[in-house]
Amino acid sequence: MMQPTDSQDNFRLIPCQDGSLTLHSALHDQCFHSSAGALLESQYIYLELGLKAYLAAEASTKSSEASSNISGFISASSNNNSSAKTIDSSMKTLDFPEKTYDSSVETLDDSSAKAHDSSVETIDPQMETLASKQKISVLEIGFGSGINALLCALEFLQQRSSNEKTPSEAQAVQMPEQFYFESIELYPIPEEIWSQLDYASLLANERLSREDIQAIFEKIHRAPWNERCEILPGFFLHKRHEDILTFEPAAQYQVVFFDAFSPDCQPMLWSKEVFGKIKSAMLPGAFMSTYSSKGFVKQNLRELGFDVLRKPG
Repeated sequence: MMQPTDSQDNFRLIPCQDGSLTLHSALHDQCFHSSAGALLESQYIYLELGLKAYLAAEASTKSSEASSNISGFISASSNNNSSAKTIDSSMKTLDFPEKTYDSSVETLDDSSAKAHDSSVETIDPQMETLASKQKISVLEIGFGSGINALLCALEFLQQRSSNEKTPSEAQAVQMPEQFYFESIELYPIPEEIWSQLDYASLLANERLSREDIQAIFEKIHRAPWNERCEILPGFFLHKRHEDILTFEPAAQYQVVFFDAFSPDCQPMLWSKEVFGKIKSAMLPGAFMSTYSSKGFVKQNLRELGFDVLRKPG
């Protein structure tokens, strides 16, 4: 079995078509992102079809309880007997084409599928309401370059700023007051490598300068492992240096980013056992997004009660 390593020699910087950089792992002989674009891939699969889609679904549910089919996402429910009380709900999984590492647009390697998982565990309705209104918890499988954590931190910062300036009634989608981002990584990237990933230059805008964004990116990477840290006021990061195969998550997540290496490289991470563990940690109405659309991955998700929706990508 491969042993964890953070050796600089294990990683090589690869330029992408969108102007961003991805990394090639010698240990796994695979790139972290599609050559079409590390930034483009993360923005589309995880920010747009993961976090933002969940927030939009929540906003729609609050405005109309009768509507559970949001933005084309298929909603379905199934029974989940995970604890004393069974909650029947839908978990949404976004599905994408397979991630390829050539010059074509990525093939999201399976389930950017938003899985509507309805067999979610049992929770107290009051706790569920509190979680959905006051905070959001995201679980990421594969911290990698830290780009997904950065995008979520920036989205939180900008939306919270808008929330403060705009009456809540006028906001179609509101960011909760607190954001908890938990990420698992067995092979952390050394500073000599991540410090060369200049995502800040591509993300800078009239509201946030390159220097502001770079400072957040560095704070994310320098945050100690296995501790919860407040990166921004209200935005908490918990990086776990461990293996998803042995990780036992608590039932607390509204959004899951499944960003492991491909099923061809690490098939054990795309198994029913791992997906079942993740499903039991997802709250009712949660979304899971990933980049892979491999047949056996979709089958595993469906057999566990997820509704898989494939999106173009």
